[in-house]
Amino acid sequence: MIRNVTLAVRLKITDNEAFSALEALHTKMGLGDRVAGLVRETLWDLGVEAATAAEAEQVVEEAIARTNVFLNPNKHYHAFVPAAEGSSDLDDDEVAVIVTDRDGADSPRALAAVARAGVPEIVRARVATRWRIRLTETPDPAHPEVLELIRRIGVTTDRDAGLLANPHSQSAACVLPWGEQKPLVG
Repeated sequence: MIRNVTLAVRLKITDNEAFSALEALHTKMGLGDRVAGLVRETLWDLGVEAATAAEAEQVVEEAIARTNVFLNPNKHYHAFVPAAEGSSDLDDDEVAVIVTDRDGADSPRALAAVARAGVPEIVRARVATRWRIRLTETPDPAHPEVLELIRRIGVTTDRDAGLLANPHSQSAACVLPWGEQKPLVG
């Protein structure tokens, strides 16, 4: 059976790209009173042939130990993202924007590399960027204005509006702390 495993990878050191993006949100977009922090992660959506979810995660850990395909343990942290519908690894005051290139998120090179390393159980590898946005106030499901704020941050519409996704070449979705996902741009 093929199990879905999502692996989140981020730098152990300061991420200058995320730091610059946060600075742009604060100074150029005037959102310093709404956005407290920003973290950039690489998300690997992996299909793993395994009997259980725990075994699938163990296969991914084996691939991490044998290769530097998904991360370099000397410079990256990693964690598994919960797979259950409606669950999230976000903090209560965080939302996320997941950005994927439209020309393909599949990574055949990653699959070939892990197969050469002796981990053929990984049969699908897709990659995306997840921006974790820490807000100054906890979003409330009863107040949908948070989605407009995330769309304003996440989708570039002109020189000083939007930052994280180019709507002409990328898809983006918002993930809310309670696990709900909403498309921002297709």
